[in-house]
Amino acid sequence: MTRKWKDSRGLTLVEMLCAVAILVLLGLLINTGLQLAVHSYQDITAQEELELLAASLSDALADDLRYAKFPDTDDDGNLKNYHSERYNGGKLHTVLSIGTGGENGGKDKGQLYANDYRVLPSGAYGSGGAYVIGKNDGTPGLTITYDKDARLFKVDLTVKQAEGELFAEAHLTVRRLSPDTEK
Repeated sequence: MTRKWKDSRGLTLVEMLCAVAILVLLGLLINTGLQLAVHSYQDITAQEELELLAASLSDALADDLRYAKFPDTDDDGNLKNYHSERYNGGKLHTVLSIGTGGENGGKDKGQLYANDYRVLPSGAYGSGGAYVIGKNDGTPGLTITYDKDARLFKVDLTVKQAEGELFAEAHLTVRRLSPDTEK
């Protein structure tokens, strides 16, 4: 038995270093693959959340504009204000605006307001305000025009990542159903 131990050769230092190098390379490949998979998952999840936010905002706007009364537009047909039963709050006109970040310590930046009311809760915009209304080039992400003759609102909405390149768009046309009666 002692003779067997003396005759057997072990691994040389070079062989051991080669084995370690191969294991390190395999570890790096696995780590890179996992990082790519996690990044892809995060991008896909963010895109789905953006599309869900765009759809939710579109639904909320369509529901409110459908029953809007006395829409007021500028010369180009852009909606300035209207009367809404949902967001009235005792005011005659409802004005849609996008939060600037001045209120609530900046947490409302890029969120849609009708007068002083949030159209969607802040959680709909992702944790910590991950998503905002706007375009990547800095232009407004919400445009509403009104055709008085056809009684149609045309809404163009873009939501994007607050920090990132992903975005989702929604384009819809809403027919106003409420009659024009006295204010």
